[in-house]
Amino acid sequence: MAKRGSGFQVLTSLSFFALGMLTGVLLFTFFKAGTIYDYTDTLDGAYLPPSDAIVVLAGGRGRIAAAGDFWFRYFEREEAGQIEAAPFLYISGMGPNSNWASFAHSIRPGILKAMKPSNVVLETESRNTEENALWVVKNARLRGWKRIILMTSPYHMRRSRYIFGKVLDEAGLKLEVDSLTIYQEAFSSEEWRDSLNGIRVTMYEYLKWLYYTTFWRPEGAPA
Repeated sequence: MAKRGSGFQVLTSLSFFALGMLTGVLLFTFFKAGTIYDYTDTLDGAYLPPSDAIVVLAGGRGRIAAAGDFWFRYFEREEAGQIEAAPFLYISGMGPNSNWASFAHSIRPGILKAMKPSNVVLETESRNTEENALWVVKNARLRGWKRIILMTSPYHMRRSRYIFGKVLDEAGLKLEVDSLTIYQEAFSSEEWRDSLNGIRVTMYEYLKWLYYTTFWRPEGAPA
């Protein structure tokens, strides 16, 4: 009985220790997670710099539609003769079963009428942000791109820029990357703690940020 009681006490102590550690990690993450929003875009949305491609990372709410709207502003300048050609609209990580029809559902009808398949690159191979960057490297080399505009959600932008920078360095590719955040989420970067969804998304993204900045190393681009 004494041994059984001693074993129970050890198990209880370990359980409380594990619970305390988990609570500590959650509290640390809760108070530090907001740092994923500590970045500044290179673009404000008003200025349209010369660019070879608008690269939008698929997966987040309203990203593709917002990128399509941004592309259309370049298209209007092309139609007015102010630029030679609008940049490609590059959709990164559409999924293996995606095609023009599924893409079209994400674009506003008025914008879609102005688009041709030759204006759009549907990348369907990548499954995460690192692979997004690796496939951009491959396409940039094939197409001779020198400058792109990266678009994604605010919670995702800091990590995306970090990963793209590391992948480009590893590939030895000189590609200028501007950034423009898409604000389509149901919560803001200043008030993410006010909703369960904001807390979940931000804390999970912060854990990813810690992993990528601490342990991750980039791989080579696909052949």
